[in-house]
Amino acid sequence: MTTWTPATCLRPGTLPREPSAESSRPASAPHSRPKDKSRPVVFCRTCRHTITLPEHRTTASGSFRHTFFNPHGVLFEIGCFSAADGCRLYGTETTEFTWFAGFAWQVALCARCAIHLGWRFRSADATFFALILDRLQEGPADTAE
Repeated sequence: MTTWTPATCLRPGTLPREPSAESSRPASAPHSRPKDKSRPVVFCRTCRHTITLPEHRTTASGSFRHTFFNPHGVLFEIGCFSAADGCRLYGTETTEFTWFAGFAWQVALCARCAIHLGWRFRSADATFFALILDRLQEGPADTAE
């Protein structure tokens, strides 16, 4: 069995499309789209599923945006969000190869198309999502599905 870590080279399509029921669970409460269709949302660039809202941007280690290389030389530019209701979590939470000291992480997939969108990081005091920015797009709610 492959262990998926932030340090592992994850590319679109490398994770199974149908994770097992045990490992596939909602990232947080069910997502509700804004009632105002002109209000901006952040959605999956692949399937246009609403992932989060711009107001959920947050900081980790003093910044919203971070750039990390994995051991394979793959560059990830991530943005931090306090919630990502349009994600589902995959695999087991671990602290192995964590990019944020004191945080365990778990892979976050798009709840609709299962593309790898990033990771959820959790410590005793905080939780945030580190989402891969080039796999997301921001636009009015009526442009997302």
